Amino acid sequence: MKELYIILDHTRTILITISDGALPSNVGGGGNVRNILRRVFSIMKKNGWWEKFGMEGFLQIFELHKKDLEGIFGKFPEYKSFAQIIQVEYERWRTSDDESVKKLEKLIKQRKGKLSLDDWIQSMQSHGIPADKIAEVSKTAIPGGLYYEIALRQEKTAKKQETILYNTVNIPETDNIYYRDTTCRAFEGKILEVFHNVTAKNIPNIVILD
Repeated sequence: MKELYIILDHTRTILITISDGALPSNVGGGGNVRNILRRVFSIMKKNGWWEKFGMEGFLQIFELHKKDLEGIFGKFPEYKSFAQIIQVEYERWRTSDDESVKKLEKLIKQRKGKLSLDDWIQSMQSHGIPADKIAEVSKTAIPGGLYYEIALRQEKTAKKQETILYNTVNIPETDNIYYRDTTCRAFEGKILEVFHNVTAKNIPNIVILD
């Protein structure tokens, strides 16, 4: 039951990220997309669900997610190559899985059965092996801070120097009413400040509401 929910959660994440323009790869956020997708493939294989679903049935999960999320996001725009992206990633995973596991087994032997956090991250990012698979092959539990460490490293490499364009210290924080009432579609608010847009010829078009 837990793994059914993992698949539903992960496929929904994949739908949103790829629809937003992300692509599976071995680096950065693309590496996260690939790892999440390969975890799904691995769980499907372990439970014998590929035989029941097939690729056509698997892709149908994404269509059902679209229907489920339509009430929140509206109708998803057509993404003609979405199915092809999933199919290509599946073939890459299927053909590279055995080779990657051999590399992992060799590493485990070198480390005498004890993988460091760096070994886990390298196996996931360089060889595309899902954490669940590493745990299965190494017969050890997934380290507690694994995903936090991966996110931390990506943030360090991707984070840019923050540039403060406008001084908002003396302006009260905006009341985000949509957090209290997600059905609200209209409201009355006061204009607290209007800034000249320094990135658009100083046009006064940045409006701060209460």
